Amino acid sequence: MVSIIGRQYGGEEEVRLSVRIYTKDVHNGIALGISVDKLRWQLIQQTLKTAKTAHKRGTSIFIEDTLASKLWQIQKDLSIEEKAGTLTVDSASNTINAVLHKDEIEVIEKKKAEKEKMLQAARELNKPTLSQYIDQYIADCESGARLKRRSTSKISPATIKGYKTFRNVFADYQKKRKKVVDWENVTLDLYFDLKNFYIEQGYSPNTIARYMRTFKIMLNAAKELHLTANDDFQSSRFSVDWEEVDNIYIPTERINEMCNIDLMDHASLLKRINNINNVCAEEINSLIEFISKESHRRMLDNARDIFLVGCMIGQRISDYSRVDADMIEEMMGKEFIHLTQQKTGKEVYIPVLGNLKEILQKHHGRLPHIKDSKLNERIKLVGLLLGWTEPANINAQKGMLSYTSKKKFYECIVTHTARRSFATNAYKSGVPLSAIMAVTGHSTEQMLRKYLKLDSKERALMAAAEFDKVAKASGTSL
Repeated sequence: MVSIIGRQYGGEEEVRLSVRIYTKDVHNGIALGISVDKLRWQLIQQTLKTAKTAHKRGTSIFIEDTLASKLWQIQKDLSIEEKAGTLTVDSASNTINAVLHKDEIEVIEKKKAEKEKMLQAARELNKPTLSQYIDQYIADCESGARLKRRSTSKISPATIKGYKTFRNVFADYQKKRKKVVDWENVTLDLYFDLKNFYIEQGYSPNTIARYMRTFKIMLNAAKELHLTANDDFQSSRFSVDWEEVDNIYIPTERINEMCNIDLMDHASLLKRINNINNVCAEEINSLIEFISKESHRRMLDNARDIFLVGCMIGQRISDYSRVDADMIEEMMGKEFIHLTQQKTGKEVYIPVLGNLKEILQKHHGRLPHIKDSKLNERIKLVGLLLGWTEPANINAQKGMLSYTSKKKFYECIVTHTARRSFATNAYKSGVPLSAIMAVTGHSTEQMLRKYLKLDSKERALMAAAEFDKVAKASGTSL
């Protein structure tokens, strides 16, 4: 039951008003902070009684007294909540405030709305165009004013380079489409036209996906800064699916070949070059000239060592290129490389395998620094010296056209090949996916499975193993 009550305390002449709630779950009184003289309280009581009787009959009465009208509204609203079973002390307090202080609340909300309107007008006046914002975003990344999300680390030069590439192709889109794209134009229509433009330009699906992801990163940051209220870009349709690119991996036997080649022995390298097939004379002559200098052979030797470390620890180039002897820790009699991945911030412990320690000792505990682009160039030359000139037979795509690339195996080696080779060779050796994930840092087995370079028969065997797991877990045969 809900009722309005009045109490006098001590020698007070005025009556203090409160709401009394007495239900199955709530026994409480809520002071209204209102006092009236005895005569007025008697009149209010009579008015509330009359209003309640009329309400029961399905009729209503006009209450001239403002306070009596609000008190009846409170009693009526709380009774409705009581019947609905939603009445609590907190809900009652909210209802009382909404009725008693409606005018004050409306004034406050109006002032807040006016203030927000003024702030929005000021933001619009000083708001940069979309192109200006993209320029500023990149500048903030370069200066360190903008850091990695949920991190205190600076954004890598490679990432900033990708942002600049997106800016250039986005500017090219506007120029060739003869339009200026600003905040209000960032709609699904823009997405579809932008995607079609990139396809027309012959970009691969993964390149298009990378551009769209960069655009969404920048737009999400803009929304957090209240530069746009448009949220079309947050639609799941405003994205491009990544395609699994048929990259190569280097089998264990070939990794051993790479490890064993003496890249400082000029005479033995010349003998190897004489046995290289499927390469034009111009390329052979260029290779002979390159290795004639000891400094160039040292470059190849350093690049090979860095790449081999990647094949042994399964990390990204940003991590395996910075491995040093100080990262080696011993646990339970075994040695591990302990590092925090730059891209994800994940802490990983990697068993020390192969001749990793020997490579680090060779370089006095710290690998030489080589730019990613130079490492890509040099490791390809190492592959060429090893005679890996057979067709790689990888799938490629340009725009909407899929085809088999004519690239040779050594031409397909890149810095990321080391990480893919580690994962694939480990799996083929019988290492469980969960153990490989613990090293590579993949979040799910599904992501790792896509990453492995297996042929159709090997994938079938993997699928069979997964079915066996389910069957054993459920106690049934599939």
